[in-house]
Amino acid sequence: MRRKLYLVNEVGSTFYFDYAHKCIIEELDGLGFEFDIEYSDFDADFVETKRKIPQKQINLNLIFIDGYIGFTRFREYVTKSKEIRLFYETVVGKKYCYINIVSSSKTQLESKILRSEDKIDCLSLWLVNKTAHIDVVDVGGGKIYSYSYPYVYAVSFNGKVTVNNNSPRSVPLTLRLTGNCLNPRVIIRQNGVDVQTLRLIIDERESPTIVICSKPTNQYIRRYTADGEDDYYDKQDFSYDNFLFLPPGESEIFFDPGVREEATCEIDFKEEYIAH
Repeated sequence: MRRKLYLVNEVGSTFYFDYAHKCIIEELDGLGFEFDIEYSDFDADFVETKRKIPQKQINLNLIFIDGYIGFTRFREYVTKSKEIRLFYETVVGKKYCYINIVSSSKTQLESKILRSEDKIDCLSLWLVNKTAHIDVVDVGGGKIYSYSYPYVYAVSFNGKVTVNNNSPRSVPLTLRLTGNCLNPRVIIRQNGVDVQTLRLIIDERESPTIVICSKPTNQYIRRYTADGEDDYYDKQDFSYDNFLFLPPGESEIFFDPGVREEATCEIDFKEEYIAH
């Protein structure tokens, strides 16, 4: 397949870069990767001491086949969108990153087409959504289902599931605990060792949904029932990590609701890639 690039905003509206939508990419630069690396000099032997991923910028040269009409359509899309993701799809998969379009030039109309040079600031690495699901009720004979995208791990009926994080660093988890629970725990284990644990000090009998978001810029714990929403940030057992980050590699995630009743734990995370 040919590569596809397109924008998606916060309400799901899409802006395509292709002939069918009369806006094509003439030149594209900035899809590779780079590191800012610091070294210590030991008599001409250099040892890496720090590695950082700098913010990236993507440069696009666009051709609007329908001239000013197409450029106006693009301008309206950008200015009215509060959040934009750039999707990049090839034969090896589909990834996206959050972006800001910081500038867009406009040339004079030539042969009924208009050219534009656009600069894009990347607000994240390239991301792939992944999910996992844990059901603590053993119904026997758990089957494995494979999906191409988004990635969904095999449903587990034994209170645990195995997941892989192919990112170069740990990524935040979003957890949704549903059902009755008593001081529930979620544990991340690698190579038989507990590396992180979440524990809440609660006694639930209304089968709520409790959401724990570990994203550093928006960490919260909330309880949802038919009666509304409650802030559960203070329900943490502060002797544990609570906001969980999945380390690189293969991990087992355990869910213990603390009761012998049906309960589920849904897990969302975004794998990060420095390049597509």
